[in-house]
Parts: sequence; structure tokens; C-alpha cells
Amino acid sequence: MPDEPTLLEKRLCEAFDVFDNARNNEVDVRDLGTIIRALGCVITEAELQEIQVQIEDVENNCVPLKKFVEYMHKAISERKFKPAEPEDLLKAFQLLDPDNRGYIMKDDLEKTLMEIGEPFNKDEIADMMSVACDSATKRIYYEHYINLLIVE
Repeated sequence: MPDEPTLLEKRLCEAFDVFDNARNNEVDVRDLGTIIRALGCVITEAELQEIQVQIEDVENNCVPLKKFVEYMHKAISERKFKPAEPEDLLKAFQLLDPDNRGYIMKDDLEKTLMEIGEPFNKDEIADMMSVACDSATKRIYYEHYINLLIVE
């Protein structure tokens, strides 16, 4: 009888699957940072490069599901990439919402992500906005978005 996947392994596979457009258990290496950050892990570009070296299939410029799950399961279990606490995320979003409306505008968040701290690239921002932003109103209701980021 095969081992049942853990809740963490299921979550890792789900996050990976969003970017596995060809359904071949591989993702483009350029999506790796977005996937890891979508899991709530806080990593720098240098850490991302280190991960890529360990799990990338260099011939195809892709990351295989199996290597991704093995690496990330170990890293998260060892608390190597500590996820941001929901309270800290909320405080950060609230700084961008001085009127306490419960949302921030897409353009404002994009500008902040590109100018403050370690900048996101356009693909990372587009991927984030596809999940975070209400396409009709161009608003990010940040409490809802934070709930989507919490890793069980």
C-alpha cells in the first residue's frame, strides 16, 4: 500500500499544479519563485537561485514536480523559509490603506512591489494579481488574500 501524501505534500502539489499548464509534472523554472512565494514562504532572489541549482532540470529549463515536492517539504518542515505571519501581512497591507477601507488598489500595490524592498518582476506581479485582485473593481481585498496565502 503506497504512503498517503501528507497535507503539506498535497498543498505543494496544488500550488505546483497551477503552473503546470502542459500537465506533464513540470513547470518552467521562471515560475519557481512565484510558486514558493504563493506558499507563503519568504525568500530572497539569492535563495531562489540556490533552490534552482538544486532542483532544476537544466536541459529543459524546468522544475520536475517530484524534486520540487521533496525539496520544499524538507525546507518547510525544517522551517528554512519561514512564512510571514498573517498578522504581519495584515499590518503591511494596512500601511498601504491609511483610510482603513479594507482594500488597496491594484496600481498602488504594483507600484509598491516594484519600488520598495526586493522588487517583484512583472511575471510575479501578474501571477499575484491573478489571485489577489478583483478584476472588475481592480481592488485587492487584503484580508481575503491573506487567508488564501496561509499554509495549513
